[in-house]
Amino acid sequence: MSPDLHHLSGAYAVDALDGDERTAFEQHLTTCAACRAEVGELTAAAHTLGALTEVDPPESLRASVLAGVARVRPLPPLVGASTPDEPVVVPAAPLAGEGAATALGARVVPLFRRTSTWLAAAAAAVVLAVGGLAWSPWSGDQPALTAVQQVEQASDAATVTSHKGDTTATLAYSRSLDRSAITVTGLSPAPSGKVYQLWYITADGARSAGFISAADDGTGEAVLGGSLSGAQQVGVTVEPAGGSAAPTSAPIMAMALT
Repeated sequence: MSPDLHHLSGAYAVDALDGDERTAFEQHLTTCAACRAEVGELTAAAHTLGALTEVDPPESLRASVLAGVARVRPLPPLVGASTPDEPVVVPAAPLAGEGAATALGARVVPLFRRTSTWLAAAAAAVVLAVGGLAWSPWSGDQPALTAVQQVEQASDAATVTSHKGDTTATLAYSRSLDRSAITVTGLSPAPSGKVYQLWYITADGARSAGFISAADDGTGEAVLGGSLSGAQQVGVTVEPAGGSAAPTSAPIMAMALT
């Protein structure tokens, strides 16, 4: 088979081949164990990624992935390791690169194939990210953002802070995302049988936007439910357990949206 087919493993795993390429590559798979193993690994990785939480990726993800492709050189696979009964013969003179690997009995993968496989995997990462999955090969350095962080780091994010006694509340909101999130410190537990309810306050009244509670250390955060369209303020009231259809008390905190 033509060695050009080897570099199609990544595209085949993410179903990116046309009909003729797919037919030719599937015929090639019947005779190439290395490509079958590679396709199996990439397909398993794609299935694993599909189980991750779908979130909007940060705007910097695509640039980070492309920068990483240019910066990171993949190492050749470690295959054909010797057994205790098969001693490794080390050449007298030190060798480097593929020459060293060949001398030690390792199977050498052509550089064009290693490079194309890496690029295919990176391209798959970009496709998944653009589709709404916040993942990349460097996810250990760039963890997925929480819903609150997405609002706080939006390009048009605005914040407003309110203080009342020992309690501080900060509201972050994004018109482009049509979402807002609140974080609090120093918030005492709600009275027995009561909850802290969030409200979008408009010219026509108030609509419920969910609830917020505090941990033992007085901290808490929540993404407000529903659209912030038309909202002039966000308020927090104390309501009976389960919440109310409309506020039954004056807000203990209110933050104006600009």
